[in-house]
Amino acid sequence: MGRKKKDKNYFTLDTEHAIIEYNNCDNQLDREKIYRERIQYSFHKLAENVLNTFKFSYFDVSKEDVQMEVVSTLIEKIHMFKEGKGKAFSYFTIVARNYLILNNNSNYKRY
Repeated sequence: MGRKKKDKNYFTLDTEHAIIEYNNCDNQLDREKIYRERIQYSFHKLAENVLNTFKFSYFDVSKEDVQMEVVSTLIEKIHMFKEGKGKAFSYFTIVARNYLILNNNSNYKRY
C-alpha cells in the first residue's frame, strides 16, 4: 500500500471564503480570529512563493523582511477584494507581484 497523497494547496476555497467573511465582519476581534486561523498561513506562503518564483534581487533587507512587507501589503489590500469578481488567489498574487516589482525597480535605480 502506498503513501497517502499530501495536500499541498495552501490557498484553498476555504481561504477565499474566509477573506469574504473577513471583509463582511464588523467586529475587530472576530476579524482577528478569522485572519489568524484561516488566512495568515495562506498569505505568508503566497508571499514566499511569489518572492521565490520571480527571483527579485534588489532589496536592502533580508528575504524574510521583504516577505513580511508583502504580507502587510496583502492585509492592507484585503478590503479591496470583491466577491464574484474573480478568484482571491489570482487577485492577491497580482497584488504581491506588483508590490515586489515596484520596490525592486525603485531599488534597482538606486544601485
